[in-house]
Amino acid sequence: MPSRLSPLHVLLIENSEDEIRLIQGAFAELPAPVQLHVARTGAQAHTILTCEPRIALVLLDHQLPGEDSLGWLENLKRHNDMALRRLPVVMLSANDTEEQIRKAYYSYASAYLIKPGDPLQLRQMLTVLVQFWGQVARLPERA
Repeated sequence: MPSRLSPLHVLLIENSEDEIRLIQGAFAELPAPVQLHVARTGAQAHTILTCEPRIALVLLDHQLPGEDSLGWLENLKRHNDMALRRLPVVMLSANDTEEQIRKAYYSYASAYLIKPGDPLQLRQMLTVLVQFWGQVARLPERA
């Protein structure tokens, strides 16, 4: 668990350059330190997760073109490495249909968030997210 002085290492899995820039900008303005790692595909994400043990939170875009985000999440939660299985994964989506939300939680998402279109609202949402996962929630250390 990162201390208040050490950054929360977050892996963002997102293919849209516009969304990546928006989220990077929002994280840069947060009061809490965040080290953002970006993967544009599920394969890149897997590589980062196996090489970077400080990742404490995953933000997963619900709709990665050509990939099954829920399948990727289910595979992570069945991974041989228990530390990877325990990682909290927050789904990010522009879609708020009850069916998609239900499927995300059935696939072991830790939370499901709707991406706000407004940068200020995005920053507010990410502030709460970082406060919760970085300061309030207690997570086991990754070995």
